[in-house]
Amino acid sequence: MLTVADRQFIQKHLNDDLHRLLLSAHRYPGVSVPAAVGQIEALRKVHSKIPAWYNTGLEFPPGLSVEQASSEQTARFKAGLFSGKTMADLTGGMGVDTYFFAQRFEQVTYVEHNPELVALARHNFGVLGAANITAIQTDAETFLNHNTAHFDLLYLDPARRDGGHRRLFRLEDCAPNILEIKEKLLETADRVLIKTAPLLDLNQATGLLQSVSHIWVVSVDNEVKEVLYLLEKSAPAFDQVPIEAVCIGETLRVFRHTRLEEQATESRYAAPQGYLYEPDAAVLKAGAFRAFAAQLGLWKLHANTHLYTSGELVPNVPGRMFSVEAVLRYDRREVQRFLPEGRANIAVRNFPDSTEQVRQRLGLADGGEWYIFGATDMAEHKILIVCRKVSGFC
Repeated sequence: MLTVADRQFIQKHLNDDLHRLLLSAHRYPGVSVPAAVGQIEALRKVHSKIPAWYNTGLEFPPGLSVEQASSEQTARFKAGLFSGKTMADLTGGMGVDTYFFAQRFEQVTYVEHNPELVALARHNFGVLGAANITAIQTDAETFLNHNTAHFDLLYLDPARRDGGHRRLFRLEDCAPNILEIKEKLLETADRVLIKTAPLLDLNQATGLLQSVSHIWVVSVDNEVKEVLYLLEKSAPAFDQVPIEAVCIGETLRVFRHTRLEEQATESRYAAPQGYLYEPDAAVLKAGAFRAFAAQLGLWKLHANTHLYTSGELVPNVPGRMFSVEAVLRYDRREVQRFLPEGRANIAVRNFPDSTEQVRQRLGLADGGEWYIFGATDMAEHKILIVCRKVSGFC
């Protein structure tokens, strides 16, 4: 744990050059400069990722723990889904999720096998005034085998790195292996919330877990951060499980559908009209392609081109919205006549060339107010849709 001298050093040098501090460590006798610099580095990450934890009285573990911890935005979202008397976080880690769940439940149990993380979590919960959290040092399997209490909710975020720090995502490769302890989890709690790697296929995971009653795909600023599966003994049929794409940005927007809706929906196709819509990454990960168009009254450009269009602006679409200024051939001269400043943001959807290949062929620099989407339309033509942004990410 940090000494008083270490804490004073951290407070004084929060905004200083860390490399210079390390080089001048001899000037600070009585201070563990490497440890203090590590804390400053962690605090800088925490400042933007977990603002509620930006407190020099807290202590953070070295290495990847801060980067792997939930952000405050996603932790608050998860906690806001539930409330009750008791819950347990069986993969406590840094304790960020535990802390926010503790604001929704009367009593919370934090379970973590790493003794260093447990010691830091106990200290931090005390500093933060989270007196309703009990920290236990053990692993999830041992806790379940010795536990006699029943919980309203269990939460698990299985470790997704092996000893060589390779990223893992299959359920059976993570620790704990949810598939092996699923029945015990459902005996111990009314509801079990599982966080998985964004790479994991939703249909595959649902089929393996079997008791899935709800799925949330959570993005922050158009990047999928978490996929959450709620397990309950009484769960709907596979194709009727509600799937919510939760888009966290300047505003919170949610798109909800089921696999049955997606399968039963017929797409409508049209050439680019007055407005173009690029769904948020969470919507695409959730597999809402036809349902997205149907619920919002949009037209799809092509079966495999996940861009949508409308004649009039449809507000509050979970994604980016653009006004269509021109539809051009994939031709350098034509584009440069339309954009004499020679600058645009380029993206491709169902297009033979990559973004960089398009940029080189068109001779355009990156950036500016113009956006160009290379896409395939309903007539199988390769087109360039030139747009201006109407609003930001959801």
